[in-house]
Amino acid sequence: MKLLTVSDMESAYIWDHFDPEAFRGIDLIISCGDLKASYLSFLVTMIPAPLLYVRGNHDERYKNKPPEGCMSIEEKFVTVKGLRIGGLSGCKSHGSNGLVFSEEKMADKVRKLEKEVRKAGGIDILATHAPSFDLGDGPDEFHKGFECYRDFIERWQPKFHLYGHRHLRGSPVDKRALLTHGETQLINTTGYRIVEF
Repeated sequence: MKLLTVSDMESAYIWDHFDPEAFRGIDLIISCGDLKASYLSFLVTMIPAPLLYVRGNHDERYKNKPPEGCMSIEEKFVTVKGLRIGGLSGCKSHGSNGLVFSEEKMADKVRKLEKEVRKAGGIDILATHAPSFDLGDGPDEFHKGFECYRDFIERWQPKFHLYGHRHLRGSPVDKRALLTHGETQLINTTGYRIVEF
């Protein structure tokens, strides 16, 4: 299975110079947030695959105008094309306003998601906006990852943890964006990446 993952920065290569051949065979698109709704609607129009998304800390505007033809997986556990996928939106901060959450508030959300994961006997992909603590997060307070995500990954060992929020300005094969922790590959999806499952 071939996944297109996106977050944080609309790619001019995709949006301005779309080449259908470059994205042939994509089975599923997953957005990890902070992208224009119109960009996600464009992707799902041009690529014949379902698009799942979580919201980033800048995606409050989705409330009034969500991306058309796309499916929110915020605080949900779904099975799509045989893959078990869970999603969580937002990033870490001391408050709990809008799409910014404290560690404690996000831990509550993770526990709720985990009930569904337990019923299904596991999870293949965790899609979040923010990274896990000390696994691809940033040095500043606003880009620190959630400890509860790391705990979840260590317990359930999904094949992939897809996330955004921390902007890496390297190439689509930037090695800083590809980490492994136990059995889980952690992928920073800033811009876009094509992932083989």
